[in-house]
Amino acid sequence: MPNDPFVILGIDRNATQSEIEEAYKSKKEELKAHLFDEGESGAEAARQLELLEGAYNDAMESTHENAEVSGDGESNYEAVKQAIRDKNVEQAQRELDKISYRGPEWHYMQSIVFYEKNWLNDSRNQLEIALQMEPSNAKYQKALDNLKKKMDGSRPYDREGSSGVYGSASNPQQPQTNRSYSQAPADATDGCCAACQALWCADCCCECMGGDLIRCC
Repeated sequence: MPNDPFVILGIDRNATQSEIEEAYKSKKEELKAHLFDEGESGAEAARQLELLEGAYNDAMESTHENAEVSGDGESNYEAVKQAIRDKNVEQAQRELDKISYRGPEWHYMQSIVFYEKNWLNDSRNQLEIALQMEPSNAKYQKALDNLKKKMDGSRPYDREGSSGVYGSASNPQQPQTNRSYSQAPADATDGCCAACQALWCADCCCECMGGDLIRCC
């Protein structure tokens, strides 16, 4: 029985984390289909599932360690961020494609690039992958929540750029509204009635003195 996690998963040793994730899910579904088979078949499927879980965790940890050794860390995203700030989305994508370690931050940055292209579904999918890899990350969760609000129409998508969803340390977005209100003075109706009453009184006075201010009355 092989002990190499990449052999168990059936993938290359240089596979990215997203490729590891895909292989793991595929094999897991395959094994779960035989989990309740009778006899040795079901028992073997259960053993393979346990082995698969360990292989998945080991492979993910291995790619993370290799990334730290090779220097594929946070600093490598600065070129991506600069390209986004320059509104050069294609350059941002090229910089992302150079990064071999595709951990949660990579998917987060990819979601921003897709957002700038107005590919909102793809952007959401990338954020969901980032959260699957790092469920406790508040930054990813907030970005996903903001994006969902835009997509369901509760926050109009006005192409203000990625800072509107992802936030910006130098220019934080404040809640805005496009609503405008026009209110008539509260006493407008009362004023009209008062004018009519005054006119009616004046007409009565005129009639008492032989005149007529309002001929129809």
